[in-house]
Amino acid sequence: MRIQSSRLGFSPSYTALELVDSCVGALAAEDPVLSGWHTGYVADHRVRIAHDLDIISQEIPRSNRVLEVGSIPLLLTASLVKLGYGVLGCDIAPERYYSTIRSLGLNVVKCNIETERLPFEDASFDAVIFNELFEHLRINPIFTLSEMLRVLKPNGLLTVSTPNLKSLGGIKNFLIGDRAQSCSANLHTEYTKLRTIGHMGHVREYTPTEVIEFLQTIGFNVTAIIFRGDYAGVTSRFLIRWVPRLSPFISYIARKPR
Repeated sequence: MRIQSSRLGFSPSYTALELVDSCVGALAAEDPVLSGWHTGYVADHRVRIAHDLDIISQEIPRSNRVLEVGSIPLLLTASLVKLGYGVLGCDIAPERYYSTIRSLGLNVVKCNIETERLPFEDASFDAVIFNELFEHLRINPIFTLSEMLRVLKPNGLLTVSTPNLKSLGGIKNFLIGDRAQSCSANLHTEYTKLRTIGHMGHVREYTPTEVIEFLQTIGFNVTAIIFRGDYAGVTSRFLIRWVPRLSPFISYIARKPR
């Protein structure tokens, strides 16, 4: 099967970014210790999540039953609900945002996707959103992605977004910084996040070939890859515009066989 390839623009749609920003004020962590992480997350990810909304709006009908894995800090979850999606969230520790979940009427179930089966019947969902999680998996990605396949209906859609190890930044970090990563912090910092924010940081980042081969081996049909993300410098922007494979992030669109 031929995999389509495209490159997103540097800016999401105005409508999507406005929607994301409209949700920010309603989100707050239970523990004040998480407030710094929350603020940084919103600042770093609001544009990325607006791009996610643009992709989801194009790929997933609003009538679909959608599972969003890794909901906290709820920025995408709340935005999807506002957009009219019937979305069920799943997170390792939703209690971190219990008051927000209750006040917004969100539906988020607790599940450790690395060690527990998803608490859903086979073929329960039309679509699964698995964004910015693949690089965090540290135990058994085969089990975790097989669970995504199990709960999808035949021809159901999976979206995966993850950093691109073979990006411009990743190549620079490898050749100059002697680090096999494109956008994560040092190894100790990433593991410390288990204690400080309640979930693992980046364990490993991957090349496009690795992600595609993995998803296909699990049983998905990968239909499209979407290069995305931005760099600050004019030269770097020029390079990724003309050589999309050097972009810092990638979204993968895959389907469960009929």
